[in-house]
Amino acid sequence: MRVGRIFSVTSLLSLCFLLITSCSSRGIGFGVILWPPENSSLESSDVVKIISESNIEESYIIEVPGSEEKESLKRWRVKSYESENAARQASSEYGPFAETMALSSSVGLPVRSQPDALSDRVYRLRQHEEIKVLSKAPEEAQVGEYRGYWYKVLTQDGTIGYCFDQYLLLYQEGEREAVLSVQSVDLRIEDFFTRSYYPERFVHLIRQGTPALQVLNPEHGLFPDREQGVITIVSAKYSLSEEFSDVESAGRNRYYFTDSGVYITMESPEPPVSSILVQFQAESSDITARFMSIPDLEEMIEEEKLRREVALQEIVEMGERFMSNAYGTIEIYPDGSFEWSGKERLVPETIKAEYEDTGTIRFDRYLSSDLRRKYDGAASFRFHGAGSDQGITFLYTLESQGIRLTMIPEDNVKDFMVREIGYNSLILFMNLQN
Repeated sequence: MRVGRIFSVTSLLSLCFLLITSCSSRGIGFGVILWPPENSSLESSDVVKIISESNIEESYIIEVPGSEEKESLKRWRVKSYESENAARQASSEYGPFAETMALSSSVGLPVRSQPDALSDRVYRLRQHEEIKVLSKAPEEAQVGEYRGYWYKVLTQDGTIGYCFDQYLLLYQEGEREAVLSVQSVDLRIEDFFTRSYYPERFVHLIRQGTPALQVLNPEHGLFPDREQGVITIVSAKYSLSEEFSDVESAGRNRYYFTDSGVYITMESPEPPVSSILVQFQAESSDITARFMSIPDLEEMIEEEKLRREVALQEIVEMGERFMSNAYGTIEIYPDGSFEWSGKERLVPETIKAEYEDTGTIRFDRYLSSDLRRKYDGAASFRFHGAGSDQGITFLYTLESQGIRLTMIPEDNVKDFMVREIGYNSLILFMNLQN
């Protein structure tokens, strides 16, 4: 049995060798070299015989033209064809672009799946990243304020797509350094277009530990779009989108978005650009505002939402119903709504007469470092019948028998943070009702 098994394995290996040898002699097709590796004897548009293919290495073994040498190439460097005639026809069409290269003069220039500004982005180019030009669209196209050509390109990781020529620098193979030496790029402007910017107040609230969701709206900010030629500025008071055709220097660290009426002053001496002063007009008023980069704003918002959900859950898990003989009964539900009945003794000194018995509890108040040692949290009770910005703030402490509420005058809440309790504060102990 063991001898037979050895014979079978040996036979199988021999058969594989014969198949490989047979395949090597016949080849599996032909190819056109798109972008040869450095120091290779191959040239772009060369027609080669493809001997074999490796799916594991994602490569071809090709026969070097004019010799008996074999060379291994990544598949993306070669366009394969079934017949030699088809490969030679493709080589002839590719010939005019065989030595044409390009690099991006902009940070984040997109490579798209189709020659259309609305098609999917398949790659984003780094500034001065080199790519191989494969072909050029026969006619000019309009993209935003610009007219130009779409180029079919090949990136250094094998991605094939289309790039508009507004921020492409075209050159012939071997001329890259010469092109770069005469290319003047403002790195801060290039960096500016890589991110969004948010009101300075966002940064203030985040730094002091009060990420108020009613303020941190990710749709508010300054959003530059170089590709579309639009700069958008949005706040709770105004919203405008200004088209621009270029970015011009308007003095030291100051730039003008041509045809838009928007000026920016960069407060960072060098990239990354993290703080800008913006001047523009909105509703016939001249406005100057500071906007700042907050790379992880969305993550901070999600963390704050989770903190509030956990705070509500801690109370609800104790029990939904809390009662005081003097101050009524509060029922707090998992969705954050509440019903406060029998609260007559608190009206009108603490709770206004027009406030209804229902509302929502929001964990949109924060404790100073001193108060965090004494209390579990802070919340505002927003009664139906009150204004949208009206509520009653309580500090709370969770105890085994219930919840202790300490009322805080709104004058003691600054930027959503409770900094002091005040004198003769009303304290309510609400017993847990099982």
